[in-house]
Amino acid sequence: MDIDLKALLAHYLNQLDKMLQQVPEEHFSASLSADMFCLATNARIAANFALRGYCPLVGVEVVSFDKGSDDKSAVREQISATLGYLNKLPKLEALNKDVLLGEKAGFVELSLPQPEFLHHYILPNFFFHISMVYSIAKSVGIHLGKADFDGYHSYPAGFSWLKSSK
Repeated sequence: MDIDLKALLAHYLNQLDKMLQQVPEEHFSASLSADMFCLATNARIAANFALRGYCPLVGVEVVSFDKGSDDKSAVREQISATLGYLNKLPKLEALNKDVLLGEKAGFVELSLPQPEFLHHYILPNFFFHISMVYSIAKSVGIHLGKADFDGYHSYPAGFSWLKSSK
């Protein structure tokens, strides 16, 4: 396999946890709109997608460390437990297009070959929910930047791509 999927998932779960460290408890219930999940639920779902995606690909039963709680400590504990469990799983060596994986997507039952399961379903959902955490945190005034999301970007203090209207 060209990428180390376990390392990719672990990297972004760590970035998610670092973002959550910066968010005060009172903002864990914030959402972008009344019909969307709150920040905490998006973080919980992202952690679940890491294992919902990785476990079937390495032939292990899917587990979840989600306690169903939206408080900061419970969400961060879920991410920590997910990282610990992920670390113990075998490395994914290859995707098999002949092996179909089933998953429920909302109210739809999916049956996808492994590559499509990973690239068209698991990774987009994993990153969507992490992006929602980032967006919600930004919307309530938490100072996050691209480096907080991906762990790679770096900009000088006060830098903005947007020009001041002064």
